[in-house]
Amino acid sequence: MRVGIIGAGNNAAGHAKALEVMDEVKIVGTADPIVERAQVMADDFGGQAYGDHQIMLKEGDLDAVWVCSPCWLHADQTVDCLSAGAHVMCEKPMALSVEDCDRMIDAANTHGVKLMIDQTTRFVANLVEMQRIYQSGECGDLVRSWSIRESYHQIKNEANWRLDFDKSGGIVFEWEVHEIDFVRSIGGRVSEVYAHTAFSRPEAPGFLDYFTAVLTFAHGGYGNLEASQSEHLGMSSRGFSGTKGSAVAVGRDQIRVQTIDDDEARIVEVKEQASKGSNRYLSNRPFIEAILNDRPSPVSGEDAKHNIEIGCAIVESGKSGKVVTIH
Repeated sequence: MRVGIIGAGNNAAGHAKALEVMDEVKIVGTADPIVERAQVMADDFGGQAYGDHQIMLKEGDLDAVWVCSPCWLHADQTVDCLSAGAHVMCEKPMALSVEDCDRMIDAANTHGVKLMIDQTTRFVANLVEMQRIYQSGECGDLVRSWSIRESYHQIKNEANWRLDFDKSGGIVFEWEVHEIDFVRSIGGRVSEVYAHTAFSRPEAPGFLDYFTAVLTFAHGGYGNLEASQSEHLGMSSRGFSGTKGSAVAVGRDQIRVQTIDDDEARIVEVKEQASKGSNRYLSNRPFIEAILNDRPSPVSGEDAKHNIEIGCAIVESGKSGKVVTIH
C-alpha cells in the first residue's frame, strides 16, 4: 500500500513511525509547505518530499493519505485526497464546522473510499475496558460520565495558528475532542449542551483556553467536561457513575470500580496493547486492515462528526449562555 503524509510535525512523525513497521505499507511521500520539514520526514521514513500536497497526489500514485496538518486545513486537504481516489486517515479534530464534516463524508461516499478520523482514545486499553464495564451492566443505568483535563500550556513559542480560534478551535477542538469522544463512548448520542468558555490569557486574547460543559445524553444520563490549559498544578480524571456503581481510570493500566454489592473498591488491571514503538499503531493498524479487507472504517466520518457537533454546541453555548440543542 502506497501512503503519503500531509504535514511534517510531531503528529505526522508519530503516524510515520507506526506505519513504517507494517510490511504492507510503503511511505512514498510527505508534503508540507515548508519543504525542508518534509525532507526531514523523507530522510527518516522514506519517500519524496513535496511542498504541495496536490503535486504529491498527482505524482505519488497513492492508495492512502494521512492528513496531519493544522486543524483548519483538515477539511479541504481531506476532500482533495478523497476526490483523488485515496483512502484518508485524518488527524483530530475532523474539522472545525459541521458543514466541513459533511463535505468530507460526501467526498468519501462519492468516490468510494474510506475515511477514518484518528480518535485515539477509542484504542486506549483502560478506556476500552471502562466501556466494557459499563456495558456489562454491573454499575446500573448511567448517571453521568466525565472527563477533567487541566494543565498549563506554554504559548510563548507556540505556532501562531494555535492562538487563533478560527484556525485551531481552541481547547475545545484541538485538545478536548478526545475527551468529548470518551464521554460519549459511555453515554452515547448527545441531545443538549450547556457550557461556559473563557479566553483567560491576556498574552493571547484569541486563545480559548478553558471550558466546562454539561452534556445531556439522548438516552439518559449526563456528561461532564472540564478542561483548562491555564492550570499550573494540573489534574486529570475520567470515569462514570451509574445507579449501582462507579468506575474511574487510575493511570493507564488500572480502573477502580465499586458497586453497591462491594464492601470496598476493587482494582481492575489493564494490559496495554503492544504499540510497536508508537502509540499511533493502535489506531493505524485497524485502518490499514479495514482498507486491505474492505471493512468499515473503525472511526467513520459519520461517527466523528458528532464530536464536532458537540464542540460547536459548546462554543455556541459559551457565547450565548443558553442551552444548545443538537438535532
